[in-house]
Amino acid sequence: MDGGFPHRSGWRVGFELAWCGLLALTAAASFFLGGFSTAPGVFLAGAAAGEFVLAMASSVLLERIVFRHVQRLRNAVMQGTDGPLPLVKGPLAPLAEAISARQERSVATLREAVRDREERLAQVERLRRDLEETRTNLESNVQYLRTMAEVSTVIAGTLDPEELYRIIPERVMAKLGLNDFCIMLFSWETKRLVAKSVSVGDGGTMPEFTLAPGEGVAGKVFTTGEPAWIPDVRSSQDFLHYGGRRTDVRSFMCVPLVSKGKNIGVLMLNHPEPNAFEPELLPTMRVLASYLAIAIENAGMFGLVKSLSEKDSLTLLYNHGSFHEKLAIELERANRYVRSMAVIILDLDSFKVINDRCGHTTGDRVLALVAGVLGAHLRKTDIAARYGGDEFAVILPETDLSSAAVIAERIAEGISNVRLDIGGENVISFTASIGYASCGHDAPGRGDILNIADRLMYDSKRRGPGGVLGMQI
Repeated sequence: MDGGFPHRSGWRVGFELAWCGLLALTAAASFFLGGFSTAPGVFLAGAAAGEFVLAMASSVLLERIVFRHVQRLRNAVMQGTDGPLPLVKGPLAPLAEAISARQERSVATLREAVRDREERLAQVERLRRDLEETRTNLESNVQYLRTMAEVSTVIAGTLDPEELYRIIPERVMAKLGLNDFCIMLFSWETKRLVAKSVSVGDGGTMPEFTLAPGEGVAGKVFTTGEPAWIPDVRSSQDFLHYGGRRTDVRSFMCVPLVSKGKNIGVLMLNHPEPNAFEPELLPTMRVLASYLAIAIENAGMFGLVKSLSEKDSLTLLYNHGSFHEKLAIELERANRYVRSMAVIILDLDSFKVINDRCGHTTGDRVLALVAGVLGAHLRKTDIAARYGGDEFAVILPETDLSSAAVIAERIAEGISNVRLDIGGENVISFTASIGYASCGHDAPGRGDILNIADRLMYDSKRRGPGGVLGMQI
């Protein structure tokens, strides 16, 4: 059997063997009954001849009517064709129709099962893609949150304004892969936006520039508080290319820096290629801008408090403790860079008399005027302090003895030329005794430079008011 149908040769052999067996039995019976010599033998011999003719006739008929059609059905079923079975006529037609109908039902059922399986596989594939997309999004969100947490930790852990602006390019923007940016803050002194932290993508530098509120794209972002995203700046007439200094910028994004509901500046991103920033970057920049704004405000407040803690409230010069900290720094710096330095100590002459005669308010005015004289005759790199009472001290970095002498003389002359009107046509003047010392980077007694200048000041005071004495260590 093969596929439910016996092979055609098997049918013929079986049929032939059956007829051969019948003929053999008939011939054997005729032989045992006497063959052609007896009537029964002759009859059986005739029967055998009839059987032979019948066998041949039935074989031909069965071949044409049954065997050939069965073989065609068998071949069609074995080949598994999707079309209808071959047309069969005769007694096998109902069988062929039944087989054909059953085959159609089986094929339909199989096709339905295949379609169902394909739909299930498609659903599984869609589910797999959805899961993969979800996993990718989750990984991206986790990485984003991790990065923002690291960035916020770095920002929140820095209270020094100078240090904050230094680490923003290195540890904040670079972490986000943004190496071309500019942070501008509003200055209450100039009433303009001033660049505080700038990084150019190619490692170059950009000249300083300022913007008025409402000027250009960044100025409008500052005044409105609404971010700006420009895929190609050539389509925007408001983009000013940083005052013409950055003609290479094509993509631009700007978000406001908002702290405590107040706009304090803007964060700008640049790229030399158009359409470089995806719109999804805008929410990230707004979150980052909020962190930066809070950090900048905190650093500014910390810097103000630190500055106030270092300054004398009356003269706004450095106080005693801050002066000693800066003296140690300048001594170490002079040694590192092989530079000379000098120190000046001055004490007002007869300051107690002014306080006793004119009152402490007048004495405070005198101290403030002395601080003004120091500010007028010192360089930006010099460090002045109210050392205590009516005594002042000055550090002169990279200054030799001759230069220190010139500065000390100018200070003494400036103080002596001060006139203070105390009312009632009364005008007072005063002088200061000054001592100064200069040392090389490797001078053995350089650590005692302040004591030496202080001693020289007292020596000058003993010689008379308004004197100036100095020496090289």
